[in-house]
Amino acid sequence: MSKQQTKPITTIAADIKFKRKSKMYSQQQLAMKMGVDKTTISAWERDIRFPKEEHLVQISECLGLPLMDLLKVSKNRKSVG
Repeated sequence: MSKQQTKPITTIAADIKFKRKSKMYSQQQLAMKMGVDKTTISAWERDIRFPKEEHLVQISECLGLPLMDLLKVSKNRKSVG
């Protein structure tokens, strides 16, 4: 019997930054791919702002982050504050 491995709990900010760097994108490059300003990417990565739901799909597509994980975090964040 093996224990199920669970994904460590992270923040969207940490996930975006980690995946962006692992794909070797600058903040400017990711911003251009998504059609947002570089300061928007910076704010997301510093957890100053939270991506709008329409941006979650783009983040998922550009960085390969599971959309369901992003949506769950988004839903939980809205219910908390």
